Amino acid sequence: MSRSVLQSTDKGTARDLEMLRTSESGKLIITSLDKNIIGFLTISGKIKCITVLGKVSSENSEPELTSDDIVIAYVKDVKSDLGACFIEYAQGFDGYLPVNKLPKGMNVKQGDLIPVRLTSQAQKGKRASFTAKIDYSKYENSDELKNKASHLSKYSYLYKSENSYTDRINKVFRQNEYQEIVTDRKDIFDVLLKNFSNVRFYEDPFGLDKLYSLRTALDEALDRNVWLKCGGFLIFDKTEAMTVIDVNSGKYTPAKGTDKESAYMSVNREAAEEICRQLRLRNISGIVIIDFINLSTESDREELLEILRTGFESDTVTVMVIDITQLGLVEITRKKEFPPLYEQLK
Repeated sequence: MSRSVLQSTDKGTARDLEMLRTSESGKLIITSLDKNIIGFLTISGKIKCITVLGKVSSENSEPELTSDDIVIAYVKDVKSDLGACFIEYAQGFDGYLPVNKLPKGMNVKQGDLIPVRLTSQAQKGKRASFTAKIDYSKYENSDELKNKASHLSKYSYLYKSENSYTDRINKVFRQNEYQEIVTDRKDIFDVLLKNFSNVRFYEDPFGLDKLYSLRTALDEALDRNVWLKCGGFLIFDKTEAMTVIDVNSGKYTPAKGTDKESAYMSVNREAAEEICRQLRLRNISGIVIIDFINLSTESDREELLEILRTGFESDTVTVMVIDITQLGLVEITRKKEFPPLYEQLK
């Protein structure tokens, strides 16, 4: 497979760069910002989705584990009454191993070293979960792996898969959403080439961050307020139980002669379309309550529900528009696949 390089030949052509940035064809931009490797889906110059694909490696960073990796964990404690073992899978990083995830007949005690495999990533204060039930037949040299396990020190990898980013990319983004993947990191480019044919390496001095205003887009995706083109704005508030979105008219000035209800609906329509984008952009899941402006008629309610249903059709996870409550609040649920963006960035 030949290497494809995206490089500007005329550094003074701002117009060419703008055409590239606002191209209608979708692009998946992968770069590193601070300590994170981040994927940005951009279509027609607008960021549609952001996800953290991994961490930039450092001495004290949390190890990047996949569900195929096998690591030698240290048993810190066994709580029989809780049916759980608490393990350390890397220096300073604890995990949770349910007793029912031990092979039949295996008894463990504090200080034991056992091979484990990740079952779920750490989320929102919860430890990463592991299993010790490992199907070695899935791996090459399975007999060698089983024999090798008892000779390794704690935190060692019995098996380490190469981080191809493939699983995360395919789960978060649909392949028909982007025509190419562009990255300015040579290490990521080399890995992606093994799994994707439409990868380009960007090495222009005018970086991807500046070309696509990625840091600005990331900051806006974390902001509590989102401004609408009409002058209205959204406020996002997270509670333990749900996310609440409040729609405000803000600086919106209706055309002369426009009645109040029509003016409110103009803001509500734009807000509904933007909310569809923001939920995916921020990866907000669970229960979402939307407080639109003054939904006084049944036709207005039905119109907004239809805008939401249509807008969520392009989402990659299941979104259900439930109904409008007697108080005029719209209820939505969005399936949780990954932590919200602000947690991914921690």
